Amino acid sequence: MTKPNRTRTVGVTAGSAFDLRVEEAVFDGLDVTLRPVDIETTDDLMRELADVDAVIDRLLAASYTSAVIDSLDHCEVIARCGIGVDGVDTERAAARGMHVVNVPVYCQDEVSEHTIMLLLALERNLSTYDTAMHDGVWAQDVTTTQVHRLRGQTLGLVGFGTIAQLVAEKAQAFGMDVVASDPYIDAEEMSQSGVEKATFEEVLDVADAVSLHAPLVSETRGTMDAAAFERMQDSAYLINVARGGLVVEDDLVDALYNDEIAGAGLDVFETEPSSQGDAAPPFESPLRDFDTVVLTPHVAWFSQEANEERRRMAARDVRRVLEGTAPENPVNEPQ
Repeated sequence: MTKPNRTRTVGVTAGSAFDLRVEEAVFDGLDVTLRPVDIETTDDLMRELADVDAVIDRLLAASYTSAVIDSLDHCEVIARCGIGVDGVDTERAAARGMHVVNVPVYCQDEVSEHTIMLLLALERNLSTYDTAMHDGVWAQDVTTTQVHRLRGQTLGLVGFGTIAQLVAEKAQAFGMDVVASDPYIDAEEMSQSGVEKATFEEVLDVADAVSLHAPLVSETRGTMDAAAFERMQDSAYLINVARGGLVVEDDLVDALYNDEIAGAGLDVFETEPSSQGDAAPPFESPLRDFDTVVLTPHVAWFSQEANEERRRMAARDVRRVLEGTAPENPVNEPQ
């Protein structure tokens, strides 16, 4: 794609959520105008970004479908400020000569810490105790059979990438045994981390808590369905900080209602409200009705350090493309 001799425009989403300080520093000295926008729908993407030369998407509030890609007539690169690119039609972008880049490494510590936090909240009955205290009730329930020590329990990991490996390390510090399923990592590599390799079914059979760390692709979508929940121990918890689409939420609700599992800690969901703009959107889900479910609004990735790092890395790759050099973190090959 020929680089025009003109000021180019970079659309930057989540305009109301973040300032432009990080991006301005990266583009210093380059003839670029930054256009902050708020996005909630694909129609917003097509309307607000139709004429931009590049996009830095900071919260992925709407998917970059083939129709959106086709509407970005001048766009050379879409930068996803995060790991997953399942919300971007990367093949269509490649066919249009458009780079798609992501930030594959930036929040491993945060997500692994959040995983352990959810596990501890579930195992220590934190939500129930906290709610009672905030209501002014000294509900010192020491008769519940729900609370157990972590030492000696088994944590099952579905996926064993960098984040899952950090989760295993932290869980082992609490005295937990760890098993993991991952078709792309062999038993020897897992054993070096003190983790036993197992099949997905074996993980469900033995784990006191199952934590999901797989990418969302066609092979993994709906991994946790009715059959999976039926296979889990009725005293086990599900934790998901990866992608909402890994779980069939209707089946999870049924499993919770029928006491097929003990509870869940969830940071991601099949359908998530837009986080862009000034208003806090409502969250509608039957999962809200369960005392044994701990919910957080897709924030496992977040810390001040991680937020600035992902924005900086994404902006740097956009600058590389606009300057005519190859990006460091490509996820497609433009034609």
